[in-house]
Amino acid sequence: MASSSTLTQRSLATPKTTIYTESSPTQGASSEASARGAAIYSQSWLLTIYDWWVLGIVSTYAWACSVPDYTLPWFRKNLRQGQHLDIGVGTGYYLAKSDLTGVQVTLADLNQDALDATKDRLVAEGKVKAEDTRCILHDITRPLPDSCPKFNSMSLYYLLHCMPGPVPAKTAIFSHLKHSLTADGVISGASILGKDVRHNLFGRVIMIFGNWNGMFDNRADNAADFDEALREHFEDVETQVRGAIFLWRASKPKV
Repeated sequence: MASSSTLTQRSLATPKTTIYTESSPTQGASSEASARGAAIYSQSWLLTIYDWWVLGIVSTYAWACSVPDYTLPWFRKNLRQGQHLDIGVGTGYYLAKSDLTGVQVTLADLNQDALDATKDRLVAEGKVKAEDTRCILHDITRPLPDSCPKFNSMSLYYLLHCMPGPVPAKTAIFSHLKHSLTADGVISGASILGKDVRHNLFGRVIMIFGNWNGMFDNRADNAADFDEALREHFEDVETQVRGAIFLWRASKPKV
């Protein structure tokens, strides 16, 4: 890793698969806020209903952006063969619903339960082999461990709206993530906007609850700021807004 933080290594059931853990992964107010948000996903009941509730009911009726119609095709379009890094894994839905032929998957998250659940799902559904799948317990506001390869694609779906701070603070992660992309690599994602979009009553209720309990920090998140930040770090940027969801992809990192 680029910083001087000590990395400890814990083997999983399969010796070739390891989790890299920073000795102090959550230092500072911003990182502590990220950890609080990630801790919500330690609740097993939430992981159990996540696909049905968040990606089904809420995405369709609160955010007016159907995952099967818009977000999943966007993910598939920007998934590349070779090395792929999924950041903020949720339940692994997008990977599980995609063709992973020729894809070497690395999972990164602040939450151990989410990592375990996602890897178990992908292995159980025959999408990946346990011994070929790496998990990284990691605060993505910090550079990736030096042991990571360059990635052909990265995905950050329904993550940025959970990160604390204004858009410039959230998008600061691109200053180091872009250096972990291959020259022709692509990074993509989707995020819930809080500003300059029209939320229906259902969406407003979810926004209020999510920002109150620390799951979201996105009241000021808007497409213009995200677009500007992406163009600061990448030559090729494509964005669109579907309902309350900001879909984005970027390639050709500026170095």
